Formats: sequence, structure tokens, C-alpha cells
Amino acid sequence: MGCSSGVERGAATCVCSGQTVFEGAVIGQVFTGDVQIYLDNVSHFPQRHNNVQGAMRRERHQGVQGMRTQFSGYFDPTQEQLQALWAEHDSVIALDTNVLLGLYRMPENSRKEIIELLTRLKDRLWVPYHVVLEFHRNRLEAMRAEFAAAKQLGKDARIAYDAFKAAISNDRVRDRACWPQIAEKLTEIDKKADELFKVAKAESDHYISPNAPDSVLSFVETLLEGRIGARPLDQQVVDSAEKHAAERFKIKMGPGYFDQEKAGDTYVFDGLIYDRQYGDYMVWRELLNHSRENKTKRLMLITSDVKPDWWLDTKSVSGKRPQPELVMEILREASVDCFWMYTLSDFIKNARTFLRANVTQRAITDARQAEAGPRREGTAVTKYEGQRRPLLKENIRTVLSGYASTLVTVTPHLGAGLREREDKKPIGVVVISAGALITKALLDELRNVVRMLALFGPLAGLEVYILYPRKLPDISQFAANHVRRMLDSLDIKETPAVVFVGHFLNDERTEYTFDS
Repeated sequence: MGCSSGVERGAATCVCSGQTVFEGAVIGQVFTGDVQIYLDNVSHFPQRHNNVQGAMRRERHQGVQGMRTQFSGYFDPTQEQLQALWAEHDSVIALDTNVLLGLYRMPENSRKEIIELLTRLKDRLWVPYHVVLEFHRNRLEAMRAEFAAAKQLGKDARIAYDAFKAAISNDRVRDRACWPQIAEKLTEIDKKADELFKVAKAESDHYISPNAPDSVLSFVETLLEGRIGARPLDQQVVDSAEKHAAERFKIKMGPGYFDQEKAGDTYVFDGLIYDRQYGDYMVWRELLNHSRENKTKRLMLITSDVKPDWWLDTKSVSGKRPQPELVMEILREASVDCFWMYTLSDFIKNARTFLRANVTQRAITDARQAEAGPRREGTAVTKYEGQRRPLLKENIRTVLSGYASTLVTVTPHLGAGLREREDKKPIGVVVISAGALITKALLDELRNVVRMLALFGPLAGLEVYILYPRKLPDISQFAANHVRRMLDSLDIKETPAVVFVGHFLNDERTEYTFDS
């Protein structure tokens, strides 16, 4: 047999064959011929390092690396690295949960452009298991919330317009000399307003209805076929990962330590228990393991989660960049030479440059708007969408119960009840959903509940509360004036009425405030 071995910097070189044995061989000797060498301590011959990690450690210790290598987390990729990251087919592109959910949060045309781009890059995509888990846990709420918000636009437009008309057509304005001209202009504006209402009402047509087939789900299923990480083997694997994440959080090492307010909020999926505060780290852990196991050299992560445990805001022309420690960790632990992150809007913007992708500025803008709300599961997106949900009967009942001791009726538009003053005289209480202000039936409903309350005896007063899901100070006074005019038309001048405008203070809609 034969073998050849060389060790740099004064190491031995030998060529071996045959059966001759030399004992006590000395490093530095050169043997030729038929020899076989046995060493009591093989550590004299350093192991050959075939991985970047070992070589990097030696070079760092010996001080032969430059600043860009030793502190790569603080440097942007070179232009050559970026070209390779975008162009090379062995570069991996990983998608975060918020990117997939973002498809529900943008209109149809922009969604189609992004779907075409992702389809073009399909062969390079890979998505952690935990990303897909969070996608399924949140997709229905994301779809419903965006569709409801689009539907609400038409209602908000009419409320604002009616409030505007009420403000400039009250009795004081009608007594002015200019009223005939104002009335003429209002008639002209009404025609344009009808066109505006049609456009606003049709906004929901651009989004996916909860009652229609889910085209985003079908697309994601096809796109990620065979490109999803594996489920954790058992609960011990999950517990171990979460324990490691907790240790990282103690030293404010991300990703995920900004989600600690979710601590203890657990859920079960496929027999495994997860703590939501560790969602970011579970995704990062999968990225590290997948890159190490598949010897990934270039990795691009697309995420709309812009919390500081993922990103470093340079507060300069450089903008946001991946946290340096994450860049260093994935280089150190997985030997990834080039790791970079983009938000969805920046991703498609750069795709136009590096891939000559056919995406419009409208798609970039829509992606950026979608990023304004979404984050990882249960973070700011829930708060944002919670504010935009239409009011429900239970929300009206919540407020009504706070001001009335007896509930008389609750409908989707309003609720009515009674409470007694100290002198035992009844006060009528009415809570109106702000969304009902645009309905033609509201006046009749209001007239009916006032008559209903009067059946319990002469009212000493009437309190009307106009309820909004969130604070809208710009039109609150207009809404109050609109309701006052409705009350005037009911001919209840003998019953003093007070109108309040208010909104909920929290996403759960249990706390609220009103101003007169």
C-alpha cells in the first residue's frame, strides 16, 4: 500500500509502503522506501481541516485575517457577494411568516406580481417548519381582517362625507346669505361623492374574501412543496431549544427577546407544546441547522419583522442591516459566507435591479404598506387589525352595560337601556355604532328605541353614545352634530339629550372613553 502526508511549517513528510517499522519516529525526518510509521501520539500531526469554521478559528488566533473577515457583521456584502447572492442558483432564499401573510394584505394586482417573482425563484426557496406553522395559525385572521378593513373603507367614506355635510348645512349656515350658493355646490358635490362611494365600496373586490376560495393558500402549498423544514422530533427537542433561547434572552441576544411579553402564552400543534415568545428563535435555529447540514454558502432571509432583535438601525444613510451578532453566528456556526436580510418591499425593489424582475412601483408601495402592520404571530399586527375590526353587537352591549342598569334592546346598529337618577327618575341610554351613521334605517331605529324607552315612564333625560372602534378625532364632532340633528327631528324637545363620542382603548374592546 502507499500513503502520502504533509504537515505545514516544519511538519514531517513520509511515503509509506511495505512492512518495515521504525519506532520513535521524529518529526522532521523524511522517510522514503518501503516503510511504515507508528506514532504513540498522533497529535504531533495536526488534523487537516476541511471546514471553514476550523480554518477561521486558526486564522483568527494567528491574526492573519483582515478586519472585514473578523468583524464581518459590521460590513455590508461586497458588490460581488451581492451579485452571487442574487444570481447563483445554490444561494438559498428563506421566507418568514410575515412575508407569506403579507400576500393577504395587498391588492390583487400587486399580489400577482409578487407571486410571479416567487414562482421564478422557486428552486432556491426554503422555509423553516415553524414559519409554515405560524402561517397556518394566522392566515384566516389575516384574510378576514384585511377584507373587513377594505369593506370598512366605503362606510368610513360615507360617514366622513355625511359629517362634512352636516357641518356646513346646519341651521346657522342656512340662515346665511350664501346658503343658496352653498346648497347649489353641495348638489354638485353629491354627484361626485356618489362616484367616490362606488370606488371605495369596490375596494374589497381587490382582496380575498373569507367566503371565496383561498388562492394564497393554494399558491403557498404549491410553491413550498418539498421546501419546508422538518417537524421537531419530540417535545424534548422543543424544550431544549426554548431553554437555549431563554439563556440568549438574558443577555439580550436575538432574535426574539423583544417578544418576551408573550411569555407563558403556549399552544399545541401536532402533539408538541410551544411558547409563543420563542417563535423568532425557533425560526433562526432552523436556519442555522439547515445551512450547516446543507453546507449553504449564501443565504438571504426575507422578513417584514423589523424589531431590533433582528435588525440594527444605523440611523444613517445605510439604514437597517441584520444584527451583527446574527451575521457572525451564522458564519461561525454554519459556515455561511454571505448572509443578508431584506424586507419584502426591499426584496422586490432589489429584484428589479439584480434579476430585472418585472415588478411595478405600485407593488413595492403596496408591500411597504402591508409591512406597516404585520409582524410575527401575535405582535403588532394583532393590535393593528384589532383596531380595524367592525363593531359587533357584543361591543355595543359592553358599553351599554357600563352606562345602563337595565338593557332593553341590542341590535347590530345600536343598543338601548335605562338607569335611574338619584331621584329615581329614568334616564334613557342609547349606544350607536359609528358605522351605522351611514345607514338610512338608523333614524327609524333611533325613533323606535326612544319610543320603547318612553314606555317605562317619562324620561328625565337621554344620553346618546356614538361608539368608534378606535379614536378618530377629525370627524368626532361632525358625527355628534349629525346625531343631534337626528334627535331634533324626533321632536323630543321636552327630554334633554346629551351626545357623547368615544372609542375603545384596547384591542380586546373592554375599555373605552367618551367625550361630550
